[in-house]
Amino acid sequence: MNDDDHDHRLHWSARGATAFLGRALELAVENAAAGQLPFGALVVRDGQVLATGVNTSLRDHDPTAHAEVAAIRNACRDLQTLALPGATLVSSCEPCALCHAAAASAGILRVVYAAPKELAFAVLGAPQGPHAALLPEMQQALRTLVPEQVVHIPTEGARRPFDRFTTSMGRP
Repeated sequence: MNDDDHDHRLHWSARGATAFLGRALELAVENAAAGQLPFGALVVRDGQVLATGVNTSLRDHDPTAHAEVAAIRNACRDLQTLALPGATLVSSCEPCALCHAAAASAGILRVVYAAPKELAFAVLGAPQGPHAALLPEMQQALRTLVPEQVVHIPTEGARRPFDRFTTSMGRP
């Protein structure tokens, strides 16, 4: 990443991230209210929302139906392209390795998120299964390769989607 990219990332995050993160959180709350996992995402370029996505893994029985992947797919489909240069992926929660890889595959410059993965794990539980330990290692490897690409922006209300999910599922 050159100095111009770094300056653009800081400028973008300072000016516009709050409203876009708020919209990603709204999508996540709405998705949780519908009985789905509490995640929402947007693809933004030049201050315009290109597409949105929500997690439909439960409904579709698809472990890859993450909000970020859906937003990227929708943006690419709508623009009839495989690349989203200059775009930012805005997520309600810290993206997993799958979502980070999808963003990189689409040429997305940066990823910003509201809630850290620890919050998701506290509510939903950590990944389970025989390869569960591999997922955090993959995420860390990607972060090491491009340390400035994924940025946490603490956002008021970042817990709301998880609270709504807990209520929707009848949990205390």
